[in-house]
Amino acid sequence: MDERTALLERIGELEAALSKRDGLLAEYEAEHAKKVEGIEERDAKIAKLEETVARLSQNVEALKRLLAGGSERRPREDSSIHEKQLLLAGILEGALRGPETEGGEETGVFHVAAHTRRRKGRRRRFPDHLPVLRTVIELDEEHRRCACGGHLEPMGEETSRELERVEFTLVHEVVRLKYSCPRCHEGVVTAPAPRRVIDKGLLGVGFLAHVLTERFLNHMPYHRQEKKYASEGLDLSRAVLGASAMRCAELLSPIVTQLRREILASDVVHTDDTPVTILEDSAGRRRRARIWIYRDLEGRCFFHFTENRSRDGPREILDGYRGYLVADAYPGYDHLFVPDGATEVGCWAHARRRYVEAEASEPELAKEAIARIAELYAIEKLARGMNPAERKALRERRSRPRLARLRNWLAAKREQVLDKGAMARGIDYTISNWDALTRYLEDGRLPMDNNAAERSLRCVAVGRKNWNFVGNRAGGETAAAMYSLVETCKAAGVDPREYFRDVLLRIATCSDVTKLVPHAWKEHFLPEVEKRRHDALRRLFPVA
Repeated sequence: MDERTALLERIGELEAALSKRDGLLAEYEAEHAKKVEGIEERDAKIAKLEETVARLSQNVEALKRLLAGGSERRPREDSSIHEKQLLLAGILEGALRGPETEGGEETGVFHVAAHTRRRKGRRRRFPDHLPVLRTVIELDEEHRRCACGGHLEPMGEETSRELERVEFTLVHEVVRLKYSCPRCHEGVVTAPAPRRVIDKGLLGVGFLAHVLTERFLNHMPYHRQEKKYASEGLDLSRAVLGASAMRCAELLSPIVTQLRREILASDVVHTDDTPVTILEDSAGRRRRARIWIYRDLEGRCFFHFTENRSRDGPREILDGYRGYLVADAYPGYDHLFVPDGATEVGCWAHARRRYVEAEASEPELAKEAIARIAELYAIEKLARGMNPAERKALRERRSRPRLARLRNWLAAKREQVLDKGAMARGIDYTISNWDALTRYLEDGRLPMDNNAAERSLRCVAVGRKNWNFVGNRAGGETAAAMYSLVETCKAAGVDPREYFRDVLLRIATCSDVTKLVPHAWKEHFLPEVEKRRHDALRRLFPVA
């Protein structure tokens, strides 16, 4: 009995020990689970911090480029570095090769020849259209005696030429003679008055053309023009200059409307926008407005001013348009891309720009993406000078297979990058807009990017650094109208100053406004204007 009792006690002790062990084990497992959970939380925090660091690093690099005003162009690299970056076997083989073999797949990188510095040559000739003022310098009579006692006679001349500039303002006094009958002293008749741009205005057509060109081509704001003219003794306030420009914009508005009509009649239209600052009230408070551009393939430009960036701006201009619309992926255009509406054409420059921004956080992948896009641009360089049919055939043969490989590469790399990183955003942008980005393959007239619109908008970007803001909505609309004409003149190869000087007077008598847009004006009226200018200069400077 004692042995049984002792055995039971021993069993109880063992059970107590086991229970204690189980308790300790449970505590250990709970503590271990807590540590594992803490490790997982720490890993999640580390991953989040890595994403934040990558994003901030990318922002810092973007700000550095913004402050430095750097270009997105890539530095030229040698082929060995190029091979290491792409990590694709045989990518250089067959570059720029001829027609593909039947059933074969084309690969290769297009190498663009490096820019070579033009060797210095002889001094350029002076333009033939400039007048020549000839100054003849003669010897005084007392210096025309030779040492032998003879008289020096002219035997030739030594001529040197230099460019000179004379910029001045004059008062144009128009005298209208009056006539009367000496017999009855009645029937007084006055000679007719010449046409004037602004009735009873201070500025003649030449001065108005100068003000418009200085303001909208050379980006000189009215307050700086006011100071310039004051230094010449002219009392012309910025208010007078601004009101005169606004009146000119009103007179030229039929031409701007015709420009808009011709652009929307084309099959391909570029569009983009840029911000400007507008004064909200007399206290100087400011807010953001927008200037939009609509440009056709021949360079006709129509600028449109709006007080915000809502979709109402594009809707007002493009509602009912059924051609190709080259644009970035701004959602404000989406309502235009309907079955019976416009067809979206994406911009590879916008897509590429996202990989440039991703270089700070994902340099290897970003550089490879940029290199692959560069191959597409190299093909476009080869297509320069081709007609649309030839360009479309070249793209089908060379660009389409590269685009397919790029699409597969982006999809594979998307799984390897941080979800919130710059590289992921670039890939997501490219893939989500893939149909629009590859639409340029459909038609040889379509561009690969929207750089034409961005180049035309540069006038606003450069100008706002000088004039800083527009005073009100009317000022913004005036600027949009004048930029439309100036940029179209530049595309047509027309001097805006000469154009304004002629059309400001001609528009009052010309019944066909289609002849007054810059491209048509160049064909119909420029020869007449050049002859009139040539004759006037020859009267002033008869000796050439």
